[in-house]
Amino acid sequence: MVLPGHLAGGYLAALALLSITHASSNGAFSHEQLNTLLIIGTLAGELPDIDLVRFHFEEKSQKANMVRSHREYFTHGPLFWIVTCALVSLIGYLFGNTFTIYLGFILMVSALSHLILDSIDDGVMWLWPFSKRRFGIFKSKEVLVNGPHSISYYWKFITNEYPRYWSFYIEVLTTLVAVFFIFK
Repeated sequence: MVLPGHLAGGYLAALALLSITHASSNGAFSHEQLNTLLIIGTLAGELPDIDLVRFHFEEKSQKANMVRSHREYFTHGPLFWIVTCALVSLIGYLFGNTFTIYLGFILMVSALSHLILDSIDDGVMWLWPFSKRRFGIFKSKEVLVNGPHSISYYWKFITNEYPRYWSFYIEVLTTLVAVFFIFK
C-alpha cells in the first residue's frame, strides 16, 4: 500500500472511532477539535512508515542488506503502537484532558489501520517483539527491495507494477470511500 491508501485508512479509522464513541454528537469537542483529531488521524495512517527514513539511510550505507524490507522495523509491529498510544491516553487521563485521551486512541486506530492495510500484501510483524515473521494475505514480490531506490524507480513501480497487486484495488476503494465521507 502507498501513501493515498494509508491516509484514507487513517481518516476512516479516526472517523469510525469518533462515530462509535459519539464524540461528534455528545458535545465533548468543538468543531475545530473534531477536525484536528480527523487531520491527526489521517496523517497517523502513514505514521508506521516513518521507518522508511531509517531504511533509506541504512540502504545508502549498505546496512539495509541485512533487512529485506522496512516492514521489519519495530514501527511495523502493533505492540509498539498500542503501548505508545496507550501512554498518550494515560497522560490525558492523568491530567483530565479528554482531547489527549482521544488523541491517543485516534493515533492507535490510525496506525493500526496502516498495519491492517499492509497485511494485504507483504505482511506485518503482528507478533513482534516475539517474532519478526510477517503475516500477509497475498505475498507479493519484494520488487522494491531489490531496486535502486530512486524516485524514478518508485514511479515506475507505482505506474507499471503496482496495478497488478490486489492491494492496489483495495487502496483505490479505500480512498474512494474516504473521499465519499469527506464530502458527505
